Amino acid sequence: MAYQLKQLPEDFIVKEISKVELKPNGRYLYFKLKKRGHNTLTALTYLAKKLNLKETQFGFAGNKDKEAVTEQVCSVYGTSKDKLLGVRLSDISIEFLGYGDAPIALGDLGGNKFEIVIRNLNKEIIMPIKYFPNYFDEQRFSKSNVERGEALVRKDFKTAVKLEHSKECELHLQKIPTDFVGALKQVPMRLLRLYVNSYQSRMWNETLARYLRKKGKVMKEEDYSQGKLVFVEKAEQFSELNVPIIGFDAEELDADVEIKKIIVELMQEEKLEHADFIIKQIPQLTLEGELRKGFAEVKELVVGKEEKDELNPGKKKVKVSFRLGKGSYATVAIRVVVNFGQ
Repeated sequence: MAYQLKQLPEDFIVKEISKVELKPNGRYLYFKLKKRGHNTLTALTYLAKKLNLKETQFGFAGNKDKEAVTEQVCSVYGTSKDKLLGVRLSDISIEFLGYGDAPIALGDLGGNKFEIVIRNLNKEIIMPIKYFPNYFDEQRFSKSNVERGEALVRKDFKTAVKLEHSKECELHLQKIPTDFVGALKQVPMRLLRLYVNSYQSRMWNETLARYLRKKGKVMKEEDYSQGKLVFVEKAEQFSELNVPIIGFDAEELDADVEIKKIIVELMQEEKLEHADFIIKQIPQLTLEGELRKGFAEVKELVVGKEEKDELNPGKKKVKVSFRLGKGSYATVAIRVVVNFGQ
């Protein structure tokens, strides 16, 4: 991959398309969180400490990447407008929007708008695309999110604690040395759910990749931290494809027969059963299966003019902008936009 993204946080701008309805009053304060160099969970953890609140008192529709400049709508209860606006944090700013009767949750996201500078280009051509495989990308997996999630699903809580490297977990184990479940409960529940989601996401990516090898004309396979991403010609023919995210009831989801066969094979390889996703020790981590669109649609794509890249002498840069639905990764779209233009 010759091109480069995110050499500067300002090279990757994400603006959330919120579905939240603002009201003149209500229990919850809604605010726009603008951040640079922090993911959403980390930014809200800092904000919670400043306001002497719990992280769970904040709501948001999606976790935005650390290596970017992002804007999103969040909710909070238990504080005042003045206190909220009085917080000062590095690379984090807050704009009060209004009030509401419910916390912001995952369903309150209409999608995201992106402005991305693609750097270090040589002879690559930036090609317009309409659809691309809806893979989860590296932001989802981080350094060891998948391993942590797998440990939780397999009920190997000792390993999950070891991978966490948390002072809170260590302090708990000093008091009760064998209470690994109790130690994990010191970690924000949203973070633990993210780990399980990461494990599910790796298997979802593999399911789609295997399906495309069988059903599509492969143009390219690209390495990533969890294996290979498969890209095919005529992506539009798969625009209606739905692929289950494996959870405790995913076998009941209405999916393509070939997809179901692949999932059976994959779960046999993983030595997993759907019931393994029922985590009685920490019920909040019990996750259902659900359908995810196999291909994402790119809307409002605009490709800018080629310019000199001031950060990479002798190379070019191009700015692109587009809109994606919720849960789709702009970095995967860029993999297609650039690589298929060579």
